[in-house]
Amino acid sequence: MTVMFWPVVIFMAISLAIGLYTYTQVRGSSKNYTVCNKAMPFIVIGTALMAQAVDGNATLGNVSMTWATGFWAGVMIPIGLAISLFFVGRFLAAPLNKMDLLTLPEFFYRRYDKQTEALTSALTIVCFTIVIAGNLSAVAWIFSVVSGLSYGTSLVITTAIILLYTMAGGLFAAIWTDFFQIHVALVGFVGSAGFILWKYGLGDLLAKVPAERLDLRGITSMEHGALVNWAAMISLAFGNAMALDFMERVFAANSPRTAQRACYYAGVQTMVIGLCASVLGLAAVSLVPSIGDSRMVLPTLAAEHLPYWLGVLVFVGVLGASMSTANGAMLVISVVLARNVYQRWSKAAVSDSLMLLLSRVLAIPTAAAGAWVAYVRPEPGILLVIAFDIVFAGCVAPLVLGVYWRKATASAAKASILVGTAVRLVCHLYMPPTMAGLDTLLPPVVSLATMIAVTLLSQPATAEKFDRMYNPAPEDRLAVEG
Repeated sequence: MTVMFWPVVIFMAISLAIGLYTYTQVRGSSKNYTVCNKAMPFIVIGTALMAQAVDGNATLGNVSMTWATGFWAGVMIPIGLAISLFFVGRFLAAPLNKMDLLTLPEFFYRRYDKQTEALTSALTIVCFTIVIAGNLSAVAWIFSVVSGLSYGTSLVITTAIILLYTMAGGLFAAIWTDFFQIHVALVGFVGSAGFILWKYGLGDLLAKVPAERLDLRGITSMEHGALVNWAAMISLAFGNAMALDFMERVFAANSPRTAQRACYYAGVQTMVIGLCASVLGLAAVSLVPSIGDSRMVLPTLAAEHLPYWLGVLVFVGVLGASMSTANGAMLVISVVLARNVYQRWSKAAVSDSLMLLLSRVLAIPTAAAGAWVAYVRPEPGILLVIAFDIVFAGCVAPLVLGVYWRKATASAAKASILVGTAVRLVCHLYMPPTMAGLDTLLPPVVSLATMIAVTLLSQPATAEKFDRMYNPAPEDRLAVEG
């Protein structure tokens, strides 16, 4: 047990208390549980979006990758996440909010058909199970460090806490715990980066960093990992357009304009925190030169080179950032399973009370699956990139073209998803290590080309089908209140 133990325990207890209190906000409504009755204002949505972007991967993973590989390997994570928020804000937030959706896969049903929705649901469930794993890994690792418990025991305890308040309040729990947790992370990382620069000086710190970890070869030379770094950034920038947790918050905004502005606000804040984390990673090269496990870089830096109160804020900041994203991802997977899988394919009527119960209960196997992946492969930074590779490969083209191209067809969407995903699998199995990064960039290009080609060769979609995205027939909607 370290001196950080009780601050971490208190922080987690406050998060749990806030999350459990939000049970009172649900009021027995599955729509409240899923999208907060679409009534959230700008600052709340912007903060919640920032909390989903700034997670264990963008903080703990960023510092670890910067320390181990170089500045560009780490900083590409927050750059990619920030670009994704600007991209969603510019092109997707307003139209998707206007559609009055409950889940992102519901868009694929309205725009295309039931089978396209099913494909998208399956891929996003796999993707976000990995996202949960990356963040549970970060939470459990920090808790293990401060408590002295084993990683496995810490993983069980922290997963149970997050699961409990997720089931209690749904998106209300996610949003209000986000508001508390992410501001602690913001103060912790900005304050810590400022303190390190003030105490040691930027010039002195950079002088002790090997040149190859700082120069532009990290983004210009394939031999120094440029292709991998660019691929990671681009995957996050555009693959995140399929982020279920991002979109739930977009849907919960009280207007399309609010959703759009919130994305821009969150993008700027994500860059601020991410750059501060990268600064800490660079500082650790000289301050924490020898360490066996790169995941211990940030905890060691916080404990040995920061004032106690800043070290506490960094510890709980990583916890909060990771807990908020894990909580949001657990929620959206369980809701997709309940609405887009069970309800859509069930022949029996699904009442609102049953939908609420299913959304809560299905969070249990969702959390268990994420925890298992986190136990088998506890690598926060890498897990985030892998997750968005999956949806970047096949789903982004049907989403964006579905919003803006009237001619896009269901057959083209299904072909695009299947071909893009298949190419990603083939690249994973057969792409030589010297071409690493191309396995991420090639599949979405093939997916886009397939989407365009099949659309042009098939019967164009009718204008009526396109318009029904915004004015859906009753049978096109997921049941909201029974």
